[in-house]
Amino acid sequence: MGALAGWITLSGQAADRQWKRGRGGDLLLYINGQDPGSGEIGEMLAKQMREVLPESGARVEREPTAERVDAVLSSEQGNLAVIAYDIALKMYRGQPPFQAVGPIELRVLVENYKYQVVCRADFPRDSAYLVTGALMKDPEPLKLTVPERPAARAGRDSIPTHPGALAFSKGEPVDRN
Repeated sequence: MGALAGWITLSGQAADRQWKRGRGGDLLLYINGQDPGSGEIGEMLAKQMREVLPESGARVEREPTAERVDAVLSSEQGNLAVIAYDIALKMYRGQPPFQAVGPIELRVLVENYKYQVVCRADFPRDSAYLVTGALMKDPEPLKLTVPERPAARAGRDSIPTHPGALAFSKGEPVDRN
């Protein structure tokens, strides 16, 4: 973990510039405004990201509905979201009420018993590694884990884990591939 902290300190600014940023230049974590639980968890996670990756300026962006979160992710306006498992899976599959956009290639960074932090599949590997490291700095309060679901083995039964998150969980070095 000490090596990760050093790498984050030295590399955080470079990876940070690659993240899609919202208004005001902050890294946005989208949540479903109709789900108070995602807002509460989102605020805790954004705070943790700001502590570990201060340059990110991470903050929560509330969308009025899950359909709006789906639209933001599918249109590449945003990269990260805290979404309840069942809703995230419907977004991933393009099931109602998300069929208008169609399936979104999502990947999981971390999850707990009810929520997943998801990103687009094209989220850079080094950014996913850094964000996962920041979120897993103190995983116990939210019971966070990095799931072991590589994309090669996953069907549409569950959302695969991002390769950067898998690299972090296995203690592998991060790279830009």
